[in-house]
Amino acid sequence: MTCWSCSAEVAEGEPACGACRKLQPVGRRQDAFSLLGLPREFLLDLADLERRFRERSRRLHPDRFARAEPRERRLSLEHATRLNDAYRLLKDWRARAGYLLKLAGTDVFAEGRTFADPDFLEEQLEWREALALARADGDAARLAAIAEDARRRLARLEDEVARRFADERWFSDLPVDIARRLSRARYYDNIVADAERASATSAQPQGT
Repeated sequence: MTCWSCSAEVAEGEPACGACRKLQPVGRRQDAFSLLGLPREFLLDLADLERRFRERSRRLHPDRFARAEPRERRLSLEHATRLNDAYRLLKDWRARAGYLLKLAGTDVFAEGRTFADPDFLEEQLEWREALALARADGDAARLAAIAEDARRRLARLEDEVARRFADERWFSDLPVDIARRLSRARYYDNIVADAERASATSAQPQGT
């Protein structure tokens, strides 16, 4: 890549020109992992992710370029926005797994995309029935138990997904298997949210 300001060569992924120090556009081939200097892997050290994000945020924050020329101010905002998006994406294991699948050609979160999971259908019906009964009874304790059970299942799913990404065959053989687990995780997330919302509602004083 050629620097827009001094025409020096700039390596792909470098945020600034080594010769004139001007900010450069975000590289077209840069993804969320490369923006934070990380390999494309599911298992990440979240403390390291946080550290890398903070370091880069300080270096590229628009406030540091408040007196720069307009183009560099725009580039700073572009870098900061992309960096924030990358951090939010990678710190959540579900989003990170879905992103890895997307990079490999399977977009689990595409609108309207579903992955047949007949083994999970009956379980979904049971969860919904239990949630509806607890909500109808205003049973806050039961709603809290449902939410906690869903959280435990989410933790197990995270472990299962991690093992599958660690399998050398995942790129060719396991994407749909991982995608099904991510779909289940999304369902459990909804169960937790619904149970907590219903519990909060049942705890509110009733009007007379």
